[in-house]
Amino acid sequence: MTSIFPKKENAWTLIGRALLAAVAFLLGLILAFSSTVLFIYAKMAITAHPKILEENEHPPKVDCIIVLGAQIYQNRTPSPMLQDRLDGAVRLFESGYSDRILVSGDHREDNYNEPRVMYRYLIDQGIPDEAIFMDHFGLDTYDTIYRAQHVFQVKTAIIATQRFHLERALFIADKIGIEAIGYATDPRIYASEVYMFVREMGARLKAVYETRTDAIPQYQSSPHPIEGDGRTTRDPF
Repeated sequence: MTSIFPKKENAWTLIGRALLAAVAFLLGLILAFSSTVLFIYAKMAITAHPKILEENEHPPKVDCIIVLGAQIYQNRTPSPMLQDRLDGAVRLFESGYSDRILVSGDHREDNYNEPRVMYRYLIDQGIPDEAIFMDHFGLDTYDTIYRAQHVFQVKTAIIATQRFHLERALFIADKIGIEAIGYATDPRIYASEVYMFVREMGARLKAVYETRTDAIPQYQSSPHPIEGDGRTTRDPF
């Protein structure tokens, strides 16, 4: 005779079902997060593409060339990635795209001074001293672009950095209000490319958050227009 009462499930069956539901929920979250990250990554790449200079392309002259900081060695030598950015800025300067270069990087400690290393490298390449402006508190890409506008009063710029980084920098510039184009400095393959690609995923999410919330950089300074003399920016201000 068939019982009219439902069969009781044992505790292990209930636990198993709960675990399956939890795993399914977790996988759903991971899928949604991954899709969001990939969408943001792809959108920045597609949006930036028409703003990146092609060879022999000559846009109107801009307020300055912005060089984004990167690793330095022993507080004296730029890493290969940073050297390529600086070499790109030299080419742009010599081609007449701008008569100002803004080097921006981390100088929170005296024994690690990215802007000074960048400045000295440009001097060695023959860039005039007064043409080089130093931002000592460009701690990340957002801070650099924000301070370029609010401290150095930059309205138009060419940003020189590697393409993976350039796409995010152009996105930030557009959101902040700088009319910027990009110059990709990728003459070689870098040992850290895989790491940088993975890191860029999170960095692009951070850029979206910062631009939507109008985040304020850690360090703020009084205005120092880029039209002035770069020699007045050798010390932090």
